[in-house]
Amino acid sequence: MADFVIRQWDLAPYPGDQAPPHVHHGSDEAFYVLDGELEVLEGEERRMLAAGELAYIAAGTVHTFANRGPGRTRILVVMTPEVDALITALHAGEGGPAEAIWARYNASVVPEAAGHAQDA
Repeated sequence: MADFVIRQWDLAPYPGDQAPPHVHHGSDEAFYVLDGELEVLEGEERRMLAAGELAYIAAGTVHTFANRGPGRTRILVVMTPEVDALITALHAGEGGPAEAIWARYNASVVPEAAGHAQDA
């Protein structure tokens, strides 16, 4: 079994966060910007990453990411197989409440961070 998965994502500009603020309880994750800019929430801090910059998110850290535009952003995402499976399940519309899907993959959405994230 692989220790990590690398995916390339091509993100169109989006008016909010690409995912709700969330925590992977047992998995680290990293975002490396190939082209464009990516806004990353890590804990309480939001920062902009340019091409060539990396954000490493340790397990247990509230995080999300956003392409606020104006152009496309291309990133490499380094994640565990568990995080990759969560993303696949969410995009496939796997049955059951969203909270149950997140929990199945040892992760959870952080509702109190959601409102704060949009104000930043």
